Amino acid sequence: MSAGHFVVMGTPGFVRLPERFDPETLLAVLGANSGNLMFQYAATRLIDAPLVHVSAAETPYSDTSVLREARALVFPAANHLRLGADWTGLCNYLESAKKPLIIFGLGAQSPKVGGEAGSVTALKADPGLMRFVRILRERAVFVSVRGAFSAAVCAEMGLPDVHVLGCPSAFINPDPGLGRAMATKLAAARAEGARPRIGMTAAAPFEIAQDEPKRSLEQRLVGWTAAVDGLYFQQSGGVSAMMAANGHWYRLGPNAHKSIHAILAPKMDPVAFWAFMAGSGRFHLDARNWSAEAGQLDVTLGTRLHGNMAAIAGGTPGVLIAHDSRTGELGQTMHLPHLDMAAAMAAGSLGAALREVVFDGAAFDAWRAATARQMIAAFAPLDVPLSPHIHALAGAAPRAEGMGRGQ
Repeated sequence: MSAGHFVVMGTPGFVRLPERFDPETLLAVLGANSGNLMFQYAATRLIDAPLVHVSAAETPYSDTSVLREARALVFPAANHLRLGADWTGLCNYLESAKKPLIIFGLGAQSPKVGGEAGSVTALKADPGLMRFVRILRERAVFVSVRGAFSAAVCAEMGLPDVHVLGCPSAFINPDPGLGRAMATKLAAARAEGARPRIGMTAAAPFEIAQDEPKRSLEQRLVGWTAAVDGLYFQQSGGVSAMMAANGHWYRLGPNAHKSIHAILAPKMDPVAFWAFMAGSGRFHLDARNWSAEAGQLDVTLGTRLHGNMAAIAGGTPGVLIAHDSRTGELGQTMHLPHLDMAAAMAAGSLGAALREVVFDGAAFDAWRAATARQMIAAFAPLDVPLSPHIHALAGAAPRAEGMGRGQ
């Protein structure tokens, strides 16, 4: 690739002057989920070259002048191999850009009934999705996916040459001994007599309202978090969920006000619950601030991947409670701290739950080192310069033998 800048689709990991936007527009800028900020910020930490961001809050997509001298178009992807989404606008932009594509973190939807074969059959029947896949086949010079299932789906759909790299947010923190440091921090948090300050990576309230297992888990997490004056990190769920967590809870309509309390903490006094939300609720609009605040905690836990990745970026063990194959695939690929949902529900206390967390810090460090080497090898023939900390991570950790119970 010739010298020049890279165009990155999405924010640089934060929203400039968010007060310019009404709540609905702000959520649209975020892609309805502030967790997107984490892997968008991660993309800025991977490539060591000038970057131009195109998004609703940056250079507009209509400004095609930024593409003329661009070396490539970088797309920090998410769960894009899924049914029910309209990728017409995305496909139009990718086609009109006429640039090589670099795709980070592409994922496939959870398996349908019938497993992988059933999922692939359904995906292939979606003409809009197959158009997206065709564009990647024709234009992508690099595609990374989040795990083995996504790689298998890609192969079945005609994208065999992908790299299993998990989520780019795993590489925000440059410390080569990050896993070992997190294991030490986790051990202190779950020691007898400890009263750790935790962060809860919260599910979207209205999405779990009719799902009794997830709702029960969320209520338990709220109770534990409130008991230790922890933080409640929300990242999606619409305007009401955002307002409940960002200090504007008092502006909620009466129905939303009552419903959120009933979903999250029906046994807690309403005044006490909203006092907790007023002091502990967070809805971050800057990945850097999010990881910095989470980094001050002893541990985070919950069902949201990117909320926990924010903590890991800040050096705090982010414990993923996997509730579907999407989060499970990512957690397994990246050797993340994880807690079985059934174990969380069976635990009689926060301390008991933390003692059930499975994490091998050495395996996490070894995975990051191996994956950094894989990135370097893949990008070398493309003449794409990777950041110095990726090169540092590549030689940082010895091979570990697999995952075990936390240290």
